Amino acid sequence: MSDVRDEAEPRPGEPGQPGGSPDPAPEADGPGPDRVDDAADSPPDPAAVAPAGLGGADLPPRPEIGVGRDGRRLGWVEFAVGAVVYVLVQLGAGVVLVAANGRLPGAPVLLGVSAVAAFAAVAVALALRVRAPSAIGIRRIAPRTVVFAVGLGIGVWLLSRLLIIVYVSITGDRSDPQQDLTQFSGVGAAFWMVLLGGLVVPLGEELLFRGVGYGSMRRYGPVIATIVSSLVFALAHGLNVVFLAVLVLAVLNAVLYERTRSIWPCFATHAAFNMCSFVVLLLLT
Repeated sequence: MSDVRDEAEPRPGEPGQPGGSPDPAPEADGPGPDRVDDAADSPPDPAAVAPAGLGGADLPPRPEIGVGRDGRRLGWVEFAVGAVVYVLVQLGAGVVLVAANGRLPGAPVLLGVSAVAAFAAVAVALALRVRAPSAIGIRRIAPRTVVFAVGLGIGVWLLSRLLIIVYVSITGDRSDPQQDLTQFSGVGAAFWMVLLGGLVVPLGEELLFRGVGYGSMRRYGPVIATIVSSLVFALAHGLNVVFLAVLVLAVLNAVLYERTRSIWPCFATHAAFNMCSFVVLLLLT
């Protein structure tokens, strides 16, 4: 007769019985030494983690370009309105000044008009729907990134000397609508030239062409945004000897804006580029 055992009766050698293996430890809530923490090994969310900034600076989580805090996004309306206001202010101011004086005013006044046109265009475009300075890149950035951008601006200015030679050798065109900016005299005029042309105008143009222009086109991807905003920026300076140099500066600043999500590195590069020209001009006069 076979020996029948109750299925619930423990057998020798089973865990918890003499001669058997010890009871397995209860599974801990956290990861044990042989477990993999999925959260730790999973790749970070690209939308929540920023890459290292230019020049080695670490950036905060990357915000979206051209988008306000309430989710409103810059678009074709802001792009078109900004362009129209920019052109109309300059044309209107030019007509008034010529009518009043019988000729174009001096370089400091022309630079002042250009600055007013840029800031007015930005103000009107931003007031339409978005109404958030962060949508045009007004946000803090690591100081070392700004310093790095200044070096880039100087490098682009040096490259521009070669690009001007290439442009003239290919086209034979030596025209430069910005030649009027070199017509000034006196310490006071030189001061306003450097202040307006080296600082105020670059800031206004970066807010307009990168903040509004690039930000409006960013919905179509960084490549389209770079091409459109850079071409518009270069054409706004005219088809002349500085066209290629200005185009290179615009592309570089589009990359900087995409990388840092701040307008300040773009301003630093642009200001350094202009300052180099004014320093050379002042040394030669």
